[in-house]
Amino acid sequence: MSRARRVLYATSGLLAGGVIVLVTLVWSWLPSQEEVAERVARQFEERTGVQVDFSHVQWWLWPQPTLVVENAVTRQPSPIVARKLRLRASWLSVLRRAPRLQDIELDGAMVPQVSLHALRGNRGVQEDAKPSVDWLPGNLRLHFRELTWIDRRGIELDYEGVIDLGEDGLPSQARILRSGSNPPTQLRLQREPGQAWRWRVLIDVPGGTWNGSAQIARTANGRFRLTAELVPKDVDLEALLGVFRRHSVVAGRVNGSTTLEAEADTPTGLAANLHTSTRFVMKPARLTRFDLAKAVRSAGTTEAGQTALDELSGTVDTQNTAGGIEFRYTNLAARSGVLTASGNVRMIRRRLDGELAIDLVGGVVGIPLKVSGTVDEPALSVTAAAVTGAAVGTAVLPGVGTAIGARVGQQVERLLGNGQKAPGESPAPASKPAR
Repeated sequence: MSRARRVLYATSGLLAGGVIVLVTLVWSWLPSQEEVAERVARQFEERTGVQVDFSHVQWWLWPQPTLVVENAVTRQPSPIVARKLRLRASWLSVLRRAPRLQDIELDGAMVPQVSLHALRGNRGVQEDAKPSVDWLPGNLRLHFRELTWIDRRGIELDYEGVIDLGEDGLPSQARILRSGSNPPTQLRLQREPGQAWRWRVLIDVPGGTWNGSAQIARTANGRFRLTAELVPKDVDLEALLGVFRRHSVVAGRVNGSTTLEAEADTPTGLAANLHTSTRFVMKPARLTRFDLAKAVRSAGTTEAGQTALDELSGTVDTQNTAGGIEFRYTNLAARSGVLTASGNVRMIRRRLDGELAIDLVGGVVGIPLKVSGTVDEPALSVTAAAVTGAAVGTAVLPGVGTAIGARVGQQVERLLGNGQKAPGESPAPASKPAR
């Protein structure tokens, strides 16, 4: 054997031995599976305030440091469940024993809305700090599929998507899709070049789009403020609500304008305080659950059917509250060949409460109707006082007198029928709907 070959063999042996020693030292220096699981659980609790358990945890270094968590379950009355979670970190951060996540991949999850609200962040927000989320790091890609969102009513909706977080912890771009929707119903965010806190908002919905822009700013007292302007264009309202397993009492295509605003101490608190306002026009439109003309002519005893409208317009405001999203429909105006209508309606937890004034062409003018029931089973009625007033008005002056009498009866009912009383009098009983 030549001298060069002996030197080569010796060098190779030394290198191999050195690598083995180095790997052994690194392996003993790096945390064990149990230590990693304990660290992940501890950090999750520190960042969210909620404890979590795992059925299985595994990690490996090659080709990239990866931690796999299976069946993660939060300790809550309605737990959040993640079936499989892959977390990838950079080599350098692992060697420094301070792993920094670069990628999170979620395969299957159940997320009850009531439980998600319990997650919180413990990091303080400085007056001059950049906006950042409360419990997610920056420079991170979050990829999820088969994520099932469970709302307050127990309705389950599946989503999938990808969110890229920038250094500030806010999305640089995102795509969230309602799984299985056809046509695709999705939200896309794109951070505008040179505008760190401003995004293009692209929403694809059945029939059309709901596009615009959004931005986050800091107020004088250091709070975060979100504002956005969107434009609904040819949105098929009935089909859109169907995508989210909701029923609509109105069918037609929506056009108009939408503004959003919210203010909170942290970016993640913005969603809880979100307020939206949409001015809309639908030409034509259709009421899918009742016939307004029949309801008026029968004093609310007959309402089944549909009402075709040439036009429906108004404003709908939404406000997130502790009891759910509150909807207020104001300045409603509708017209068709047989009637015109106006009114205001409030809805929370899908229960309706409002009033309409209906004018029939060539017939009764201005009869007030009470809107009640639920979105799935709406009801129209004429209160007893309004019916009595209308009867008196008809006796005095048919036609116009009917409307005047109904309105007077309604006003008297408002004054005396809500539990109020004049001095020395017993409370007047509240009137009941005449059905």
